[in-house]
Amino acid sequence: MMTSIFISGCFPEETANSVSLSDKPMRSVQQDSLNFLVTALILAIIFAVITSYLLYQNHQKNMQLEIKNKESLRQKEELIALSAANQATAEAKFSFFTHISNAFRVPLTLILLPLDEMLESRNSANAPKHQLNLIHRNVQRLLLMVNQLTDFRKIAYDKMKIDLTRQDFVVFSKDIISSFKALALKKNIELRLSASDKEIMVWFDKNMFDKVLFNLLSNAIKFSPEHGKIHIGLKNNPAEQILEITVADKGKGMTEEEVKQVFELFYQADKGSFFGSGLGLSLSKEITELHHGTLSIQSEKGNGTTFLIKLPLEQNITENPKNVSDFTAGTDYLSQHTTGIFPDHSPAEPINQEQDNYTNEESLLIIEENEELLEYLKNSFKDDYEVFTASHNTQGLKLAYEMVPDLIITDIALTGKSAVQLTPALKNDSRTAHIPVIILAADGDEEHRISEIRQMADLYMTKPFNFILLKESVKNLLWNRKLLKRKFTSENPAENTTVLLSRSDKKFMNDFTTVIEQNIANDKFNVDDIATALGISRIQLYRKTKILLDCTINDYILNRRLKKARYLLINEDLSISEITYQVGFSSPTYFSTVFKSKYNCTPSAYKKQISLNT
Repeated sequence: MMTSIFISGCFPEETANSVSLSDKPMRSVQQDSLNFLVTALILAIIFAVITSYLLYQNHQKNMQLEIKNKESLRQKEELIALSAANQATAEAKFSFFTHISNAFRVPLTLILLPLDEMLESRNSANAPKHQLNLIHRNVQRLLLMVNQLTDFRKIAYDKMKIDLTRQDFVVFSKDIISSFKALALKKNIELRLSASDKEIMVWFDKNMFDKVLFNLLSNAIKFSPEHGKIHIGLKNNPAEQILEITVADKGKGMTEEEVKQVFELFYQADKGSFFGSGLGLSLSKEITELHHGTLSIQSEKGNGTTFLIKLPLEQNITENPKNVSDFTAGTDYLSQHTTGIFPDHSPAEPINQEQDNYTNEESLLIIEENEELLEYLKNSFKDDYEVFTASHNTQGLKLAYEMVPDLIITDIALTGKSAVQLTPALKNDSRTAHIPVIILAADGDEEHRISEIRQMADLYMTKPFNFILLKESVKNLLWNRKLLKRKFTSENPAENTTVLLSRSDKKFMNDFTTVIEQNIANDKFNVDDIATALGISRIQLYRKTKILLDCTINDYILNRRLKKARYLLINEDLSISEITYQVGFSSPTYFSTVFKSKYNCTPSAYKKQISLNT
């Protein structure tokens, strides 16, 4: 700046002129640059605004799309949940009606079987008393189930109206317990009631709540052992305004898993030989909840079960209380809830595992978990067959392997190992593969039929079944086995049984004949040696060969020796003495006697005849 001033001071005119001449184009360039920069800035701002707007619009669209996607996903999840709920409901309904139809089948079977027998009998007017008792008990069972189903339906559609009245629960409990005293006495069970107060007034429906106590007490008696104890406790709890009711037994108890499911429809925890529909406890819980109460359970395997009911002392009542009379259970009502505890109203006896000493030629094994049906079938077949019985698969398989019966009749819905496993277990074991199996099923589903037939079950019958049909089917299957034995013991057994025998039976017969052939020269060879070589017991060997052979094992060995002797006489140049010892006879004299009884000539005469023919 100082230089500029100095220059302008020394050359004032020249400098001014030169500046003015050179400044014009510079200002023009600067102005153009400024205009360009301003324009570029404005364009950049406009572009930034447009870009921001577009980005904002795109963000908004993305947000809306995300919201729509979330809404679609939510709707889809709701539809899936609704579909799953509908499917679960449909499956529950299907399961319910499947179970109830199956539950009806056993009592219907036990009604129809004696009826069919009575109708077939010439003297049907004098029907045995035990058959009439059997029919009566199962009519009572069906009536109880129908009544319980009706109550369930009313509860499901909110049509179950409880008639609340204020009553003394102590008196009510005593009346119900008195109905069970005679029943408990038969098992020498101590039935005891204790109450915190002499009088406990509660609002409840006596005609509804009696079903709860009847179910709990009948279950306690069913699952209590001989000389057991059942305690019914009533505790008034004014602080919480509830009555605590306990029903405790010292029976077999339940596992944690069984406790979780005990109130589910048709669930039966370790029911043993007792009949049940699985409705009672579920209905008891529903009725208790209708009274705004709760029903819970505490149980330990082997240490008994305790049911606890908490019932409100007061209810919201707008009507005037009604006068009610004391509760008294009718005999029909009592028999509905207690039927099945004792057959024929007499103390129950466990199934005798020691079988009777029958002398019948053919034997049956019947595996059925319902004790009454098992007893009925045993009594119906015992005059014609030796009958073994089992109430579950484990015991049934053990008896099948040990006794090797001629035919097996089994229920498909058994506890323990299911019948779907039982059939292949029998058919894939060399000891039992030959035994015909008849399935008695509560479920007539075609898939179950196909499954059992594929696993080589010989017959599938649905409960209720016709006993005459079952009896004739047993006869036919056993007769077919006799035909098979005749085929096998013909002159060429290997040729005739190729198609008839199962793979397991073929293996057994191959092993059986191989052992005999390997020891045919041993005159000391006997049945025990065969059983040892095959790795089975003597009785298993006898029963197995009884099915497959139409003769005894000793006769079969003798026939094989004679056939081998005849072959040697025809094809080998051996003396009679040499042949005698090669086929296991102790002396030529004995060999000659046995050979003559079979072929009507002595070995030497037979050899001469062969020589002349050739």
